[in-house]
Amino acid sequence: MSLSGFRQDAPSVAVIGAGLSGLSCARRLAAAGAKVTIFEKSRSLGGRCATRRWGDHIVDHGAQFFTMRNAEFQREMEALCGDELRPIDAPVVNLQGREISAGGPRWYHAMGNNRVGKALRGDLSVRMEALITRVERRDEGWDLGEGNGGGFAAVVCSAPLPQTLAVLGREPDLAALAPCLTAFFAYAGEWSGRSREVYARVDPVDDLAWSACENHKMGRIAPATTVFVAQASPGFSREFLEADPAEWAERLRKRLEERWELPRAAARDVFMHRWRYARYCREEAAVVSDLPPGLFVTGDAFSESRVESAWLAGRATAHEVLSSIQRR
Repeated sequence: MSLSGFRQDAPSVAVIGAGLSGLSCARRLAAAGAKVTIFEKSRSLGGRCATRRWGDHIVDHGAQFFTMRNAEFQREMEALCGDELRPIDAPVVNLQGREISAGGPRWYHAMGNNRVGKALRGDLSVRMEALITRVERRDEGWDLGEGNGGGFAAVVCSAPLPQTLAVLGREPDLAALAPCLTAFFAYAGEWSGRSREVYARVDPVDDLAWSACENHKMGRIAPATTVFVAQASPGFSREFLEADPAEWAERLRKRLEERWELPRAAARDVFMHRWRYARYCREEAAVVSDLPPGLFVTGDAFSESRVESAWLAGRATAHEVLSSIQRR
């Protein structure tokens, strides 16, 4: 779908949030001929598809990997990222040692999974550190307040659901998204403990819900070091969300060393990160009803909490926006 009839006066669209769904939506809208501006409150792209350079290491502290089950998503990732896409060959297992299927290969970006967001941005216009707290309909179009501009034919909110609801002037459903306490742990020695045999060990109900060895992402970790990412369960994360990070990191470290048979004496460094809105935790996808014309919402809360699903949600919302504009 394109907006060929608007070539002389292309409609402007604001996208709030530069996570995967927002970037995917903006990219499709721009390809159709709309003038798109993305507003991102932080200093980075990709949302929870996040990466940190930690000393001499590159570590994903958000989405650990992504799948490419959808053919359109795979084509776009291959076109944008090319040879930087790498498969994770080692398995993910549960606490009983049984392999857990992802429905296809698990992939990562060689330079960090946040590079997926940077690739999706392309030459799109993005205003970083732009906090949008409200949207308001005026005669000339939608206004974003606080000097962020107005006259937008449409606005797409792609921020985490509680923030999106707040922007819309609705009561945030803070219980709908689970937090996730995340820590990196570095150990002396390459392939320390039982790290070589599997990529990750997972049990959603255990305090340490996910732990993965980043050495399986080749070229990311400095020599003579083994680095793990540990992510706590929603229950543990809620309990310790406001606690001293050193306290909850120590609890995760003990579980990590038990699970991977790591020597305590080899522990070298730790980094802690708190995701306040990590995963939509309702059984059914979120629904935001009675939106006025020209106002749209998207994100993984409206599909599944996966990188691929966020991209697909953004594409689907872009189609809705284009259809709405063409009907006017």
